[in-house]
Amino acid sequence: MTRIDVKYNNLSSGKNALLFLPPFIATKEIYVNQYKVLDEHGIPYIAIDYPGIGNSENPPKEDLNISEMVNIIYENIKGLPFKKLIPLGTSMGGYVMLEFWKQHKYIVAGMVFCNTRPQALDEEGKKKRLGDIEKVRENKEKYVKEFFANLVSEETKRKRADIQDFIDRIISHGSVEGIVAEIYTIATRPDYTGILKDIDVPVLVIAGGKDRVVPLDVMEGMAKSIKDSVFVVFDESGHLSAIEEPEEFNNVLLSFLKDKDLI
Repeated sequence: MTRIDVKYNNLSSGKNALLFLPPFIATKEIYVNQYKVLDEHGIPYIAIDYPGIGNSENPPKEDLNISEMVNIIYENIKGLPFKKLIPLGTSMGGYVMLEFWKQHKYIVAGMVFCNTRPQALDEEGKKKRLGDIEKVRENKEKYVKEFFANLVSEETKRKRADIQDFIDRIISHGSVEGIVAEIYTIATRPDYTGILKDIDVPVLVIAGGKDRVVPLDVMEGMAKSIKDSVFVVFDESGHLSAIEEPEEFNNVLLSFLKDKDLI
């Protein structure tokens, strides 16, 4: 089994736990502002780094599909004490959540989708994304820096002088093998649009009003396709709402968890 780095706190076999799934390349520390609030309230959570990211072992292979990625995550957390899980994922983390739902819906109590989409890439998009693999092999640091250059909004950059330093910290701990495997996972993911109607747990869908990666209408359409969903837009956020407007994000998250009796 590929060992991945897992962080957790406040766990109990009688309580649901959030499961934090990071975006592409980022470590689990992207959610540090969320952990602080959950600890203050004694809310259980688990957070993971994908293979080849942070202190996780490298993936068993570079052409790692999303089903295999979920298998690795599940094998590393299944022995922890929790009642059910509430996966929370940003961007790539949302794709992983949808596959996790397909495989392990019996242990999912709710879901929080952030800045993500259910659609697969078309052939052109898939080819373009797979083309990034060579860029990573040629110059990993340059590729990572360029990829994250414009993910947060201009409003966030003006309001938070520290945001780029924070981003640099959370994206500087990936191996070439890990990043390549993530690219393959993202590029080859299936289309999950058809399963949205089958999701029968409470869902929170969070979008950024300034997100240049996932258009607002895509996330709104996702929310409308899910029976029991709450759709929230952070007007000033780009693609990383959890770090761009952390206080507002945490307030919405806590309200959702309490209103839906998930904690």
